[in-house]
Amino acid sequence: MEKIIVLKNDRVGDLFVSLSAINLILNKHQDKEIHIYLSKLNYKFNFLFKNIQTKILNYDLNFLEKIQIIIFLLLNKVSTVYILTPKKFYYYLPFFFRKIKFYGICINSKKSRPSNFLRKYLYKKEIINRLNIKKRLSSYEVQKRLIGFDKNVKNFLSKDIINGRKLELPKVSTFFHYKHKLFSELLAWDYKKIKDFLYFISSKRENIIFSSEINKKETDDFFYRNFNSIDFKTNKYNKINEKNILFLKNIDGKNLFKAIYHSKDIIAPEGIISHIGYFLNKNILALMHFRLKNREDFINQIISCKEWFPPDNFKFIVLKKNYMESIRKLQKRI
Repeated sequence: MEKIIVLKNDRVGDLFVSLSAINLILNKHQDKEIHIYLSKLNYKFNFLFKNIQTKILNYDLNFLEKIQIIIFLLLNKVSTVYILTPKKFYYYLPFFFRKIKFYGICINSKKSRPSNFLRKYLYKKEIINRLNIKKRLSSYEVQKRLIGFDKNVKNFLSKDIINGRKLELPKVSTFFHYKHKLFSELLAWDYKKIKDFLYFISSKRENIIFSSEINKKETDDFFYRNFNSIDFKTNKYNKINEKNILFLKNIDGKNLFKAIYHSKDIIAPEGIISHIGYFLNKNILALMHFRLKNREDFINQIISCKEWFPPDNFKFIVLKKNYMESIRKLQKRI
């Protein structure tokens, strides 16, 4: 049987930006055997690819992994390769394997990749233009154009995780996510402000469920002491007060996906949660903060937003270091 390879070994948020494109690939090649290469970072969401071969690579390929990919191409009947992660090594492959159709995302920037020479050997390419704001499309749109398939599209991604045992969470919940870099580093808010911020959001919503980043023990301990919580490692419920806020401690990828699926909407820093939300067709209010020192920073930020923001069901608000100013801005949007 002919084999199709999808190269997607990058960050978790990037995987969800590509999910619609991957689903198009599954639609386009229903009679082929599809292999998806994921990174150790995003492999926790491999449950989405039931009945599809998934393999693990490092985010930065080591020498052995490069050899393994080359051997796989040599020993198997591979007809098509989709390069959805624009890593330099991948663009050398079309030069050596000219009978295989390589589809690739190319980037025009100060450090363009791949070179114009290597681009010639791609069967089809789409370009992310970081040098021209007017010509820059979102990553969602660029990948959709690359696949080039839009006839009778069905969802081939696994929904077993959604249809399985339902989480015991409050009904009609808004999903919130604490991101250390935004709240503690960029905004420099202390824990009291973060706690008050959650209380403010909860006053505007029926229920709040929220997660935090992994490997942030100090933060998790603070949330555990101050909010009602469910610990997904021990399956224990810890009640602190009568507030309508629930902390999802130690939540894994499957349950995170399920919790967002069952939420009404999302208020969270722009990133993985907003991209999961877009894939699940949720209304999103993304929280952001820009460090703008000059006009170049401003232009770069606009360019980045244009490339990575979901195309619809998406609004954002720029928070300020001044807590009360942020609350006033949020009050108008929430």
